[in-house]
Amino acid sequence: MNASEKRILKLAIILFTIGLIIRYLPWGLPSIETFEVGESVFVANSSPGAVPNASSDAVPNASTDTIVNKIKPIANPDSEVRQEGQVPFEHHRKVKKKVTLPLHINTAGVDDLCALKGVGPKLAEKIIEHRNAFGPFKSPSDLKKVHGIGKKKLENLLHSIIFD
Repeated sequence: MNASEKRILKLAIILFTIGLIIRYLPWGLPSIETFEVGESVFVANSSPGAVPNASSDAVPNASTDTIVNKIKPIANPDSEVRQEGQVPFEHHRKVKKKVTLPLHINTAGVDDLCALKGVGPKLAEKIIEHRNAFGPFKSPSDLKKVHGIGKKKLENLLHSIIFD
């Protein structure tokens, strides 16, 4: 064994020993036992609604009822039973436009072009800018002139587009 190997072995033994000491000695890692949220005090590792052993100035008039009543349950948006004054939760999901393939490349908008495989919003904008600047696409070679469309992408797009 040379000197550098001895140093590495010594370091490994020292780190292993430190790991054993930390793992098996009685002291633990520091943790937060209680914390306050507003007027409520919560105790770590206790049953829900339990009152902490805190002084009266930390939590004024603390009792199980007041702590539990301050925690508001999250309503299920699908449930029909709602509390007074509670506004029903509405799901708003962006609906994708239905696109029929093959797509007319010279009349398609950004949303239509984004429906094509391999075309995102930026590339769709580039296609439209190129179409507006140089006129309608007449052949695949015209479409290949758009920055971002190479040989492979053009091959993938050809089966789902029509040139007018």
